Amino acid sequence: KKIRRADRIIVISDFIRNEAIQIFGFTPDQLTTIPLGVDQEIYKVYQLRDLSETREKYHLPENFILFVGSIEPRKNLERLLLAYQDLEESTRKGVKLVLVGFQGWKNEGIVTLMRKMKGDVFYLGYVPEVDLGKIYNLARLFIYPSLYEGFGLPPLEAMACGCPVVVSNTASLPEVCGEAAYYVDPQDLNSISEGIGRVLRDDGFRNALAQKGIDRASSFSWEKSARAHLRLFEEALSG
Repeated sequence: KKIRRADRIIVISDFIRNEAIQIFGFTPDQLTTIPLGVDQEIYKVYQLRDLSETREKYHLPENFILFVGSIEPRKNLERLLLAYQDLEESTRKGVKLVLVGFQGWKNEGIVTLMRKMKGDVFYLGYVPEVDLGKIYNLARLFIYPSLYEGFGLPPLEAMACGCPVVVSNTASLPEVCGEAAYYVDPQDLNSISEGIGRVLRDDGFRNALAQKGIDRASSFSWEKSARAHLRLFEEALSG
């Protein structure tokens, strides 16, 4: 009820803006989209010499696929684990799966499956941001088959670090990633597996995605976001 008394409501994506209009009946002029940003001081391309300490600290494998996010149903991790298992043996050989993030809720099935895949799947739990940027740099690709996202900050962080990104073709993710990601159907196990395999096998394609990601992420900054907030407040005060 209180939110309906607001003169202006800030949302982080047009996807959320459209949902607010269609589901909750807000009018378009009540809602302003201001995207999130990425800290370019932490999430950036590092020199190789700066990464070895992080690899040793977390005992990271030489080649790995990375997921970052809470361990909970909407992140679609059970399908991710099964899609990883379904990769062709020649593609998966020597490539591990690393999961980073808080343990969320209703994750018993995910945790059980992870235990069964011990040796291939590494769960790091929470990682400080200063280390996370370097882990993105070390990954061969970043996978994010989430079922629902209001924005999707981890793919943006990965792109800023020059890590090729495979993401869901749903919710806000296409809006955030643009043409800088390879898209998969999060409901389709084969689509997720095919997307991972496509990027892993093709070095040229993977490198092109990485560069597109760097370019795309450069347009998202916290300074830009803050300035957009300031403009909105100034307009409200002057009105």
